Amino acid sequence: MELWEVIVPAEANEYCMFIDELENDPLVFFHAAPLRHKSSIVEKGFQSAAILGVGELQSVSYAKKSSGCLAHLGCNISEDYAVFAVKFQPQELDRVVNNPSDIHVYDQSVQPQILGYCVLNAGFNVV
Repeated sequence: MELWEVIVPAEANEYCMFIDELENDPLVFFHAAPLRHKSSIVEKGFQSAAILGVGELQSVSYAKKSSGCLAHLGCNISEDYAVFAVKFQPQELDRVVNNPSDIHVYDQSVQPQILGYCVLNAGFNVV
């Protein structure tokens, strides 16, 4: 799994953090999680808040553009975050809920391939 330098999100790049090749691939999606959870995600896969015991959400959501992760995190990031670029197989996308800006995966057996990630450090401010 690669660690990529974050591309500074700006209006010119539609607030995206990854290269166009990833941002425009219909099989590639993005998920943000606290960096302290990276090892667990790599070992056990992405898990819903309900499975983790930290909330009620039964699905794992993935943004269609990395900028969707920024919208989820808010304006000021209080701890280090990993933003993962992941790839699903076409047949797996038949088993997800497809929304305009993201997908929700309810089936825990559907786990994407992690292509890499970038780190947003605590204090990163989305303007």
